[in-house]
Amino acid sequence: MSAPLLSVRGLQTWLRTPAGVVRAVDGVDFDLHAGRTLGIVGESGSGKSVLARSLMGLNPSSIEIRAGGEARYDGRDLRTLDEAGMRQLRGRNFAMVFQDPMTSLNPVMTIGEQIAQPLRLRMGLPRRAAAERAVELLDSVGIPSARERARQYPHELSGGQRQRVMIALALSCDPRVLIADEPTTALDVTVQRQILDLLQRAQQEREMALVLITHDLGVVADMADEIAVMYAGRFVERGPARDLLSRPRMRYTQALLRCAPTLDTPPRTRLPAIPGRPPPLTAAPDGCAFAARCAHADDECRQAPALTGDTHAFACWHPASGGATHD
Repeated sequence: MSAPLLSVRGLQTWLRTPAGVVRAVDGVDFDLHAGRTLGIVGESGSGKSVLARSLMGLNPSSIEIRAGGEARYDGRDLRTLDEAGMRQLRGRNFAMVFQDPMTSLNPVMTIGEQIAQPLRLRMGLPRRAAAERAVELLDSVGIPSARERARQYPHELSGGQRQRVMIALALSCDPRVLIADEPTTALDVTVQRQILDLLQRAQQEREMALVLITHDLGVVADMADEIAVMYAGRFVERGPARDLLSRPRMRYTQALLRCAPTLDTPPRTRLPAIPGRPPPLTAAPDGCAFAARCAHADDECRQAPALTGDTHAFACWHPASGGATHD
């Protein structure tokens, strides 16, 4: 296989907050090749979104107090670039679909202008050509009456249409890496499927590398080539999607799978929940971060297990045997 398009080693992002220093990302490794999809899953507060913003260079410098490790894009370490250098990469090389379109789209600019602007600034298109290309992009992501919609403002579109606009905006400069952070949050099931199909089709047409961040294991089961499970700022299991989902080794991954509905789950079934809460990232424990919620924890778990393994790696002193979600 060719060299990875994106190679991350020991990535750390610590943030200053009123509650103290948050170790939001605390040593993350992965490789991502062109045309491949990495799914990153975990509960809210596990550090997934901060990881995405770290890769894009979007964490405010006023609160980011530690930015360690490497994130090499096509051989260049993103961590060594200043804001001007990152701006050159965003759009044409890296792009992001954010979780909430209403806080990401400019409420006082028309949809068409918001898509046309990066086409003029980054691609050098004349104003009229950029406006026409914006309409084409809206049409390509399935927005009906694209020319009319291009003249409208974000509040005039439905939630699903706004998310399609975000995808059109992200794809406008033909990026090589697309990061989608919870792209289907707050959308109904039918629209969710349409948005995911749209992302998958766009990736295949462009041979993009895709980082898909979600709390929904069903989403990554359908789309990801590899899955990384994130907990308390770290990857606790990482491996090929089919293998990880059928043979989870880390106890947290096992617990997530137990909580996920399947096609065989009867309607109105009360799904199990993982007891307890994730540890606050201002005071991460010295040992295994999942130990306080794990029925298999013992004295050995007072030391933090390393992520070990090659193709399928996991961080657990007492891993599951694989295959079952109840052992």
